[in-house]
Amino acid sequence: KRRTIAIVIDSEGKCRVRAPLQARLRDIEHFVQAKTGWIEQKQQHYASVQKKRQLILTDGMQLSVLDNSYTLRLTEGGREKRLEELIERLYTFSGSYPFPEKWLRQQALAVLQERTEHYAELMGVVYQSVKLSSAAKRWGSCSIKGNLNFSWRLVFYPLAVLDYVVVHELAHRREMNHSAAFWKVVATWMPDYKKYRKWLRDNGNQF
Repeated sequence: KRRTIAIVIDSEGKCRVRAPLQARLRDIEHFVQAKTGWIEQKQQHYASVQKKRQLILTDGMQLSVLDNSYTLRLTEGGREKRLEELIERLYTFSGSYPFPEKWLRQQALAVLQERTEHYAELMGVVYQSVKLSSAAKRWGSCSIKGNLNFSWRLVFYPLAVLDYVVVHELAHRREMNHSAAFWKVVATWMPDYKKYRKWLRDNGNQF
């Protein structure tokens, strides 16, 4: 129910065209063709931004997992491999590799279940389940039924930040919104929540 044709490009570079219901396909195609240069420019910009946000893994680098520091060694079978190959294998290897995603998820789930149980008891709220998601931008969610989902990538962040996300989602068990009443609940159990909220805004994209 719009009157004009418009092109929208999201932060991942995906291009969507919105047009009036009565618009002819050829008019839409001509519009997109006329905007090709602009579309490519925007997609290149977002691709550049995404590349800067990617974690570059190097041999010997320090990784923090739940406030514990680990040294990453990109080797296999005692022989050095091309760094690019090892980075790719890091997330697909199913054996006893030092940092497979499966191991990281196990660590994340264990601590999230423990912290959720802890804060739920303090806050006097109940929930149904705690599960992991692969969300890259949404750290947590809470359904009306009390099912909690948390991004497994929280495993890389300070425990205090992880606690903030847990308290945030549990606060939705009292207020299913982000009203002043909701933030009052969060502040009751985490008075300094604003600094953790800011930390996520400033650092949340690095993983």
